[in-house]
Amino acid sequence: MKKGGKWNEILVLAGIVLLFRIFYVEIYNYLKSDYQYNFADLLRTIFREYPFTLLMVLVGFFTMRYISKRYSWGENPVRRTVITVASLLTISVVSTALFCVPKLKFFTWQELLDSGHIEAILAVSVMANAVVMGVTDITLYYRKSHKIALEAEITKKNKARFQYDQLKRQLNPHFLFNSLNVLDYLIHTDANRASDFTKKLAGVYRYLLSKENDPVVTLEEEITFANMYVDLLKERFNKGLNVRIDVGDSYLRHKIIPCSLQLLIENATKHNIISSEMPLNIEISICNGAVCIENNLQPRINAADSMGLGLKSIRGQYETIFGREIEVSESESKFRVCLPVVADEDEKNELS
Repeated sequence: MKKGGKWNEILVLAGIVLLFRIFYVEIYNYLKSDYQYNFADLLRTIFREYPFTLLMVLVGFFTMRYISKRYSWGENPVRRTVITVASLLTISVVSTALFCVPKLKFFTWQELLDSGHIEAILAVSVMANAVVMGVTDITLYYRKSHKIALEAEITKKNKARFQYDQLKRQLNPHFLFNSLNVLDYLIHTDANRASDFTKKLAGVYRYLLSKENDPVVTLEEEITFANMYVDLLKERFNKGLNVRIDVGDSYLRHKIIPCSLQLLIENATKHNIISSEMPLNIEISICNGAVCIENNLQPRINAADSMGLGLKSIRGQYETIFGREIEVSESESKFRVCLPVVADEDEKNELS
């Protein structure tokens, strides 16, 4: 919590305590001077009727819970104050009526009004309900504040963990090692291809570095990056790798998690046999509002490390940032992952 926010809370609490102090002292003096009522006796009278007292406390508690859920102090403090005061007075009036009902065996309503008994009970009832509702409101406020702070901390830790996973993917030693081997080969065989390969490799790492702090990117940016990455892979696999991207223009401005397409393409190449005789075919297309990455299955005998960590990272980022699930399906011949793409308006709503 920010330092300024903490001082604001202290000042608000100090103001509430001061209001309660003035309120209670004035009511106490009013009961004592005008009606010669003893405050302690009135309080004992109320608490002696345990069922009514318990009902009053429960009604006050649940009313305050309902108000706290529906109306936030930060969003509309005036409406919340009016509703809270109206609820307090309503509960107090009903409580007073319930407490006075047993007296009707001996007195009429007019006699109770003339004696000031109803007014005195109402004053004490207002005080008791104000305490119950005030304590409930403060408790719920701090529980909610603690929950928000905890969720923010968890989100922060998750973001840090995802960024770390992303960094590990960015600096994948296997990818870098293979790329340098390809580059070394091209330098000795085809200088022009070596130059193009170097520029593409630099472009890949430039994108990674520029997007490492961005929680989302456009699908167009991610496709451009994926194409650069595929061009590098094709220098290694040549005709053994076929990647087809079919995404309509209307989806290009939609948002997606950065490096997600690249990671899924990389996983497909790590876990499947790739050769001119057994080509790996990867298709990227839009299906039911999601971008789907599908490849044929031809698992390697000595497969690389499990792709579970990569999928878990993407799944976690989608849940944290967009609050959405990714879909993973597998058959005997196909493996498919569908990533939701989010329009600008949807993104504003989900990140707010």
